[in-house]
Amino acid sequence: MRKTAGELLIELNMALRSACGSADGRGDPITLRIKALYLLSEKPRTPIELMDRLCMVKSNLAVMCNKMAEDGEIEKTHSSHDKRIVTYTITDKGMHSLTETVKMLEEKFKGILTTEKEYDEGIGRFDSILDLLSFI
Repeated sequence: MRKTAGELLIELNMALRSACGSADGRGDPITLRIKALYLLSEKPRTPIELMDRLCMVKSNLAVMCNKMAEDGEIEKTHSSHDKRIVTYTITDKGMHSLTETVKMLEEKFKGILTTEKEYDEGIGRFDSILDLLSFI
């Protein structure tokens, strides 16, 4: 029997979680911290932007960001015009953590898709899936 789009989305979510498990036993390398670093590598963001994109509540985001700031992966800055306005920025250390994770994921992906053609087709399919999911 053919599965529905909703069922396939659930399957995709589960498959992505297991596909991202690391071979060295460290668990899922795509943690909320890595997702936050990825978003911050694009541009500095406010807590509200991060909460929306990461689907986190304010208190959990604050705890995570405070820990990431302590670890030197991000910096928290207050607006000079209004001290209540906070922006998070990625640091060099955070960029290094993100880059290492991306390299590891890239190696896994290339290990599965052995030819350059398969790799390019896989990237194209990812783009198509992301485009489709942006409407949901």
